[in-house]
Amino acid sequence: MIAIATSVSVAGAACSSSTTAAGRGQLPAQSTAAQSRAPVSATGHGQTTPAPWPERRLLRETAAERITGQVIDPATESTYLLALRRHAPVSGPWMLRRIDLRTGSQRGGPSFTVGGIAMAAGYLWIYGLPRASSSPVIWQIDPATLARVRLITLARLPPEFPGPWPAITAGPAGSVWIGSDRSLLRVDAGTGEQLAAATLPSGLVVSHISADPAAGDLYVSAARLAGGGMEGLVMLEYDANSGHRLVVRSGGLMSDSVAGAELTAVPGGVWASFRTGLLGLTVHLSHDGLRMIRPPGPGVVSRPANGIFHWPMYETTVYAGGALWLANQVGIVACLDPRTGRVVASERVPQSQLILELAVDQARRTIIVGDGRGLAVITPPARCWR
Repeated sequence: MIAIATSVSVAGAACSSSTTAAGRGQLPAQSTAAQSRAPVSATGHGQTTPAPWPERRLLRETAAERITGQVIDPATESTYLLALRRHAPVSGPWMLRRIDLRTGSQRGGPSFTVGGIAMAAGYLWIYGLPRASSSPVIWQIDPATLARVRLITLARLPPEFPGPWPAITAGPAGSVWIGSDRSLLRVDAGTGEQLAAATLPSGLVVSHISADPAAGDLYVSAARLAGGGMEGLVMLEYDANSGHRLVVRSGGLMSDSVAGAELTAVPGGVWASFRTGLLGLTVHLSHDGLRMIRPPGPGVVSRPANGIFHWPMYETTVYAGGALWLANQVGIVACLDPRTGRVVASERVPQSQLILELAVDQARRTIIVGDGRGLAVITPPARCWR
């Protein structure tokens, strides 16, 4: 069901990756994507990739393996999966497994009725809303033993709550921030003690959260409750230590959001990616008042929806190695200057290999991608790294 391509190792990976895609396709014995790529325009303005980025297949996953979530841990050189138990219904329960990416050895862990998975502050966090419950739960898991450390039960949600599952990000000094409904909680990952809390303004619910690399600012994307659903985007900035609210901003391009945004905090600001319907936008906001930074700037909507900042269906971003990395539905993979948005290098993969997950191995200067069929290692050009 899952096979390791033993010609590749990811020792020293420096970032984690997650996915909510279920059902994986069968992979060929060897990937030919690198040979089939051709230089293409990545930004819609004639910028081309001079040569394909070298690629090797790392992990093969088949359609028989129904995976609801996956993260890659740099410390243990492993991938952690939440997958269906044999003959279980599609809704779970989900069994936690660890696969050693050097040897292919596997270790099974406990099963869960929730299917979200993240890694922050040195732990796995398995989260979601159990069936027949209105209180979201978060299990803290030791990645070495796969043992449960503690259960965090969040406040009950209002009836027919339209919002997403809880959002989790690393905070200062070995803590994590958790966002759910209107609540933000900072929890000590070592003791489980609540260190700080904040409440969003009335009428808003948490969409996503991200703390900057220095853990000084916590960025929150929120959506407004409307007609039993969520709409729009309001950005908020908090002190990541105390939870004191610093800035609230809305309007402009953010008004085009269907419901909130996915965030990636970087030095000096945050990148926000959001859907406007079947299309989407990625914008750059400064920590100083959450002002929009150029590029992409307000003129991004005048560009065709086939580039880095204006795209169809989805885009994912990661900050690591001094760069902002992204991949989207068009097949673009790129590294950017995280402060200015300048595209340093870009590549386009075939539609058959669209990237759903993106992780970064800073030590080996490679990126690890998940394309719905497994994991592959891609080597970007040296100019992407700082």
